[in-house]
Amino acid sequence: MKTSRKISFVLLAAMLSIGFANAQLGIQAGYSNSKDANSDAALNGFHAGLVYNLPIQGAVSLQYGLLYNYLTTNNDYWGIANSSTTAHRLDLPVRLAVDFPLGGTVSAFVFGGPNFNYALSQSTKVESGLGSLETNNIYKIEMSNGKKHYSPFDLQLGAGAGLKFNQLSVRFSYDWGMLDRNNSDAIWKNNDMKVGIAYHF
Repeated sequence: MKTSRKISFVLLAAMLSIGFANAQLGIQAGYSNSKDANSDAALNGFHAGLVYNLPIQGAVSLQYGLLYNYLTTNNDYWGIANSSTTAHRLDLPVRLAVDFPLGGTVSAFVFGGPNFNYALSQSTKVESGLGSLETNNIYKIEMSNGKKHYSPFDLQLGAGAGLKFNQLSVRFSYDWGMLDRNNSDAIWKNNDMKVGIAYHF
C-alpha cells in the first residue's frame, strides 16, 4: 500500500514538473471596458500585466494572470459642469482553455472560468464655474452602521476566444459580475470586457 502511494506521488510530481516546465509566462495589454449591469454607466481604459499558460493535457491548458486596470470616464452637463471618474482595479483571471490548430503555427482557442476582481480605488472630480470638488475613494465610505458602502471585491464568471500565432495571441473576453458591490438597497454589478494582445516568452 505504501509502495503504491509512493509511486502515485512520484508520478504526480513528474506530471506537475513537466507541466511547469512547459508553462509559458507572458505579458498582456489592451483595452478594458467596465459597465454597470443595471445602467448605461461605463468606464473605459486599458489593462496590463502578467499572464501564465500551464498545459494540462493535449490541447487543454490553464490560463491565469494578474492584470492592472486603469478606467475612466468624463461627463459634461450642458456646459455648466464636468465630472471625471477614475478607477484602479486588479484582475486575477483563472481560465480553462482549449486550442484548435488551424494550420502551421496558427491556432484558435476558447476559454472560460472565474475572474477575481479587486478594486483599489474609485473617485470622481466635478468642475464648474464655482470651482472643483473631488470625492474620496468610494471604497472607504462607511454607512451609519459602520459597514462599507461599496465592496471592493467581486467574483465574475467569463468566457472568451482568441487567435494565436507562435508566441503572440489576440484575445477577447467578457466577464459577468456575480456579486452586488453596493451594500445599501441599490444594486451594482460590474460586467467587464477586454480586448488584449499577449506575448509569451
